[in-house]
Amino acid sequence: MRLDEFQNFIDEQDALFRKVKDTNQTERERVLARAVKLAEEFGELSNEVLAFVGDQRKDKLTEHSPQTLKDEFADVLIVTFLLAKAMDVDVMATLDHKIQKIREKHNKQL
Repeated sequence: MRLDEFQNFIDEQDALFRKVKDTNQTERERVLARAVKLAEEFGELSNEVLAFVGDQRKDKLTEHSPQTLKDEFADVLIVTFLLAKAMDVDVMATLDHKIQKIREKHNKQL
């Protein structure tokens, strides 16, 4: 999948959520809900990482697989982009800016 296709998916999901979720939800509430959802998804990814390295409880290992680990990475990215959209953050422009700063910093260190 190309990044523009992914962004189209995010736009579609955002429109769908706005249509089917609580229509009385303010933008502030939407941002907070998405931030909490991101924390939830990151927790699920953390569980998968623990399972991957063998440090997860035995009773949680039955649901772990290479695919569930991949799925949790995808969930974190999707929710991150949805949160960025809710906060009017252009992720690609922001990444370009940050990558440039990192490169400049690393070049000075090297």
